[in-house]
Order: sequence, then structure tokens, then C-alpha cells
Amino acid sequence: MVKVTSSQKYQKAPTRLWVKSRFTGFRRNRETQRPNQALLRIEGVNDAKAANYYLGKRCVHIYKAGTTRNQSKFRTIWGRVCTTHGNSGVVIARFKPNLPARAMGANIRVMLYPQRA
Repeated sequence: MVKVTSSQKYQKAPTRLWVKSRFTGFRRNRETQRPNQALLRIEGVNDAKAANYYLGKRCVHIYKAGTTRNQSKFRTIWGRVCTTHGNSGVVIARFKPNLPARAMGANIRVMLYPQRA
């Protein structure tokens, strides 16, 4: 009799409930920068019509800190996608607290929840 291990039971990869995005910078003009509005480029989204699906979705920045807190060195900053920015599929997200400037270029996970009706 052959023993079946847990790795042999599941042939499919686990379902991923988020999409990759990149924090490109803060919303700004020539004189002022708005640190409470982060611009995200979502992978696979190239126009404003496709970006409308992600409005209201939660997003999270996961980073590694130097000290351990709650048995983990990983920390999170949560936010929400609020609107589109331009016609190329970039979205504006608001985080609480604001994202730090050193996070520019970092990966942000855009969760596929909550689902709008």
C-alpha cells in the first residue's frame, strides 16, 4: 500500500486572491505633492475601463522591519483603491497611514475583495 502525502493530494496551485501592482509615486503637480494619494500601476491593466473593476478594492504594502513585533518582522500598511488616474489604467489609492517615500517602486498587493454588486 502506497502512502499518500499531503503534497501529492493537491495537483493545482493554491488560489491567489490578489494581483500585483507597483507603487509609482504620489499624485503631484509641479509645485505640490499629495502624500495621501498613492499612484498604483496594476499588472495587466492598461486602460481606465479595466481599472474601474478595482475601485473599492483593498490594497496592502508588506515590508520587513528590523525588529520583531508580534512574533514577526513583517509589517503591513492597508489602503483602498479610490479612483482612476488618467487613461492608462493607473489608479489612486489612499493608505492609512500614508505610504513612506522609500516604498516607491515597491510591490503592492491589490486584493480581489470586497466584491462590488
